[in-house]
Amino acid sequence: MRNTKCEARKIAFFASALILSSCCISNFEWPLLADDSSDTLMKSTSMDAGKMNNPEKNLYEDSIRSTKQSIARETLDVFYHDALDYYHENRYDECLEVLDKIFSIDPSYEDVASLRETVRRLQSAHQQAGTDEAVHDYMRKGAHALESGQNVLAISFWKQALALDPTYAPAKKKIQEVNHALAQREFESGYLHYHHGDLEDALDSWSNAIALDPTYKQRGLLLLMSKVDLAIRQNQTARLASQAYDQYQQNDLEGALKTYKELLQYEPRHEEARRMSAKIQIQLGQAAFKSGHSAAVRGAYEEAVKDWKQSIDYNYEIQRSTKLIEEANARIQQQHAPKPKAKNKPKSAPSATEVAASSSTETAVATAAAAQPANPEEAMEHYRQGLGAIRAKDFHRAVDELNIAYQLDPSNERIYMARERAKQEWDAANAGRGMP
Repeated sequence: MRNTKCEARKIAFFASALILSSCCISNFEWPLLADDSSDTLMKSTSMDAGKMNNPEKNLYEDSIRSTKQSIARETLDVFYHDALDYYHENRYDECLEVLDKIFSIDPSYEDVASLRETVRRLQSAHQQAGTDEAVHDYMRKGAHALESGQNVLAISFWKQALALDPTYAPAKKKIQEVNHALAQREFESGYLHYHHGDLEDALDSWSNAIALDPTYKQRGLLLLMSKVDLAIRQNQTARLASQAYDQYQQNDLEGALKTYKELLQYEPRHEEARRMSAKIQIQLGQAAFKSGHSAAVRGAYEEAVKDWKQSIDYNYEIQRSTKLIEEANARIQQQHAPKPKAKNKPKSAPSATEVAASSSTETAVATAAAAQPANPEEAMEHYRQGLGAIRAKDFHRAVDELNIAYQLDPSNERIYMARERAKQEWDAANAGRGMP
């Protein structure tokens, strides 16, 4: 019924517009009374009848203006009735769109201004009701996850509720409560590790506690953590120095160089590590340079290029190695220059059976690969890499590794806590300067 009424109003409007357009001629003339050009008298009479004096012309223009105003009013009436229909059907978006059109043409028409404000309030209330329903749904899901012991999943649901309504206090409170409980557990765990001599584990647990609940900073924990961190660095420095020395004595030069570089990350001014790193690089570079010469004499130019690139990596004979690499690459191009080949008998096309077997095998392999479950060890490997990056103060890599671990296993509390800690450390490290 509503659509029928709307269509009837629109038909009436367009009919009025058609009548107006038929009358609106810039140079109005009355139609000729006769078409016979031979009847001169009849034609003259007709032309005289078509002439209008000024009063008649003014009357005609007033009539046109009145007709235009009437049609404009009818147009607004059509739109207004449509808007009322939308309003009663609670179709607020469409109602507001029509009211905006009316208001742009005639702001004083009927009660269009007040009706627009009413519809906007109702529209906002309707949208808010939908948001509130979604927020409450996420809160219920979070509560069920918490009851089943899935703390991280519960926090994830509550954060989704906050994404819809950032001011929703119950969600903030729930997250704080769970984070506080996790932080208390990590705080106590840190002391257990500390009394057992597991200093790195203790430092990790306390760092997790602070990341989840910053109030632990005010409990004297930071001073204890500083002492533990210093002890860890001293122990780590001594261990790495001893390990690197043993590797060097066993002629494991590459292993010794790697260990000394790791030692320099903990103690950049460690004199022995700096001296031995430079010495080992010279030895390795010299060996690579000589190996490249030997390979070039044998004609193994690709192997020679590889060796000379290693000598450059070790900062040994950079200019000479670069020149020798260019000469070796020229020899390689000569060796691989295209040569005339004898025509070979074309191979026969594979049979339909072979093609089907190959396609079936490829499909089976792809299906089997897709069906493989995710390896939980992969998540833990990224977690360990992220934890190592935190300890090495490489917080950017730590965030990347722990984000991957969290995506692979979003319910793992250890990954969640380490990820929160890495994000806070990264933000703190970049405070006051631009992000890279």
